[in-house]
Amino acid sequence: MMLISSLKHECEMSKNKEKKLTAGVLGGMGPLATVDFMSMVIDHCPIVTEEDHVRLLVDQNPHIPNRQIVSNNKSKKVGSMLAEGAKKLESAGVDFIVMPCNTAHMFSDEIKVAINIPFIHIVKETINEITEYFPDKLSIGIMATTACLNAKIYQEGLNHKMKTCLLPDNHHQDECMKGIFSIKEGSEISDATVTLASVANHLIDKGAEIIIAGCTEIPLVLEDKDLEVPLVSSTEVLAIKTIEYANHLKIKRNHYKE
Repeated sequence: MMLISSLKHECEMSKNKEKKLTAGVLGGMGPLATVDFMSMVIDHCPIVTEEDHVRLLVDQNPHIPNRQIVSNNKSKKVGSMLAEGAKKLESAGVDFIVMPCNTAHMFSDEIKVAINIPFIHIVKETINEITEYFPDKLSIGIMATTACLNAKIYQEGLNHKMKTCLLPDNHHQDECMKGIFSIKEGSEISDATVTLASVANHLIDKGAEIIIAGCTEIPLVLEDKDLEVPLVSSTEVLAIKTIEYANHLKIKRNHYKE
């Protein structure tokens, strides 16, 4: 499932003799989104033999408390559990950490201070993807959880890049949350597709020239082909950056929807 674009499997790997790196994945938030991320790492990795695939060590932990924070104690518990998970992955021998959950990046500072290896930040990489490959798109619609939007991790980064952020109104944000959590809770996916498409179209009506799927549940049901404007999947961006970092290569994009 290609949500950013079709990808040309062209890369700069033929002469690259550097040691391939192992990625540690802080997963389970939610489980389906983590599996989708892993699938994209496989699908988008240019290979000649199976040894060219990225080695992943995955902590699939759905017991991390809900990231829609309601108290300081809960916030501290989430940050502590994520930091501990990252430390365990580092101890297991991974070379860098990724986390296919946007909202959990509210705790990225706690994770980074707990480890001595790089942490690839899904929000920063998604913003960089838009800046590099869609430089003419100035009005960006953001679909994400309420906690993620309240933390303004996308808005601050996009504003720094001179982009205008468009957010759902209260009704459509409630609908976005219903769609996201129906996926997390195992409800009928077709219902979530309709719900989340309506939120995306609401943002397009407000003037969005591009939509960020800023929650890794969203790409499970919403695709680029479903919308009139490009849909940038944070899951796919992170998968591509994981491949590029682990295998020391650059995957060329072919963004066909302009």
